[in-house]
Amino acid sequence: MRSEKDIIRNIMEYAESDEDIRAVIRTDLVPVREYLYSYNFCFVVSRIGKYEDDSVFEKTFGERILLFRGDRNYPGMFLNTRVHLMVLREGVTLAVHVMDVQTFLDRYNGEDAHENVWIGDTYQKLIDKDGILPDIDRLEETQTLFGEYPTEEEYLGACHEFWWVVKTFAEYTLREELLSAMFYLNNSVRDVLNRMIRWYIFLREGKPVDLGILDSNMESLLEKEFFCLYKKTYPSADYDSILQSCDSVTEIWHIVGSRVAELCRYEYPRQEEADMREFIQNLINEKDQEQKN
Repeated sequence: MRSEKDIIRNIMEYAESDEDIRAVIRTDLVPVREYLYSYNFCFVVSRIGKYEDDSVFEKTFGERILLFRGDRNYPGMFLNTRVHLMVLREGVTLAVHVMDVQTFLDRYNGEDAHENVWIGDTYQKLIDKDGILPDIDRLEETQTLFGEYPTEEEYLGACHEFWWVVKTFAEYTLREELLSAMFYLNNSVRDVLNRMIRWYIFLREGKPVDLGILDSNMESLLEKEFFCLYKKTYPSADYDSILQSCDSVTEIWHIVGSRVAELCRYEYPRQEEADMREFIQNLINEKDQEQKN
């Protein structure tokens, strides 16, 4: 497998030989991770049209065994951008985002340093043939930092949303609609649960916290007993196991939701919780009674 230096040299040699490429920026300056040989680049070009062709990079950077065009699957995410995501047989992956200068500058200048997203871009200018870009030096991930203080309205809205999606998740489980139940648990329920946990970690620390890509640092940031409980929210594909995970979800919600309320000096909606717990338990009891009959 080629070294990082070899990959960078290959990229720069190609960019220097292509008159349409006016600048190259590397955007993946994250810490080295074991078993991950991935490199991301932005190409600022004068004519974007030719990069619509799937074959434009086919034999340029190595033997390509997969091309995924992210701009075609998700056009709303990549306005005026051609995205070539390539897997090379040797074990390297390359992501090349091709755009004009204004699109790049909009991307570079339009980020919120404390937005919680999958991964925050880092930037290192490698080539700028025409001096069209400003000084770019962002060598540390910023977007995985979370520093959001919830308003009371946002906090209560999350509480209402949580119990609604937990109720729906329980209904799908009791109807034994496995795919719908697991979708609600691992998307709708987990989304709002993780939102509350992020608030809790930030408020406890008193400063923006690096939660990592897809909240990957949550394990090290949460108290050990909390994370042990969180792991129980992942069930096997068995309906009894799924209902047990519901108990773990509501238990950790009560703990972190109450602490966020305390730290923000809001009132935790205890009566709403009691009523919804009773409602869900009644659904379970009715299902048990039907099975006995």
